[in-house]
Amino acid sequence: MKYLFFDIDGTLIGKSRQITRKTLDKLFEIKNKGHHIFICTGRAPTSINGGSLEDVPSDGFIASAGGYIKIGDTMIFRNSIDPHILQEVLTLFVNHHVLYALETEKAIYQSPGVNEFFDMKHHREFGENVELQRFFELKRRAENRLSINDFNINKTTVAKVQFIAVNKFEFLDIVKYLSAYFNIVTFSSPDDDFINGELILRSCTKAHGVKRILDYLHGDIEETIGFGDSMNDYQMLEICHTSVVSKKAPSKVKALGTYFFNDPDQDGIAEILEQLNI
Repeated sequence: MKYLFFDIDGTLIGKSRQITRKTLDKLFEIKNKGHHIFICTGRAPTSINGGSLEDVPSDGFIASAGGYIKIGDTMIFRNSIDPHILQEVLTLFVNHHVLYALETEKAIYQSPGVNEFFDMKHHREFGENVELQRFFELKRRAENRLSINDFNINKTTVAKVQFIAVNKFEFLDIVKYLSAYFNIVTFSSPDDDFINGELILRSCTKAHGVKRILDYLHGDIEETIGFGDSMNDYQMLEICHTSVVSKKAPSKVKALGTYFFNDPDQDGIAEILEQLNI
């Protein structure tokens, strides 16, 4: 019995924002053979919905890059950033003009300026930056995003922080403070005049999520297969016995690959599943 962990953006789906029919058919075929399928994403729980994602025959998910874990109808794990650390992060962000969004189980709370940033950028092509495309798309669809004014740091727990630094040099000034507690994952390219990415607690990554699922189901790490394309997949790909990596992934991520997949919009995942022959 295999345990398959799939990232979403850039892995299961590409620029089309949909999973191909051939890929879905292969997932059902694998599921019917008795294997376990899990979504393993940086998205918040509220963002794992809509479109072809609802058709995936998954056993559950790892969301917010390890912050939330659900098997069946049961949320088996919820993580939270210490409120004192979170307050320090928000103070740094405000003082250095960094826009941000706080991921919770039920909603995403965003700072002033996030909508304006995307209104300014919407006419531009986002290229290969699928995470930024997703952020823009979800804003347009009025995802469950609330004003930061509605957020109470003493009552609502946060698992992960998204950020957009319009001035990347101001963000670089605070990296040394953030890196003490977080893995800082960026999705923008070096040529961009901004930096967008996310802060993931060093103690709670996708790899920790994989371990928690295996512990819960009494699974074996030797039976795991991870699928990913970016740095927020790094720890998951590192711990899984077999790592399947996008050919467009950063070189550091590609170095972990056992197999490599092509564009998901061109049935890249379906083709690699056939090659794995599970």
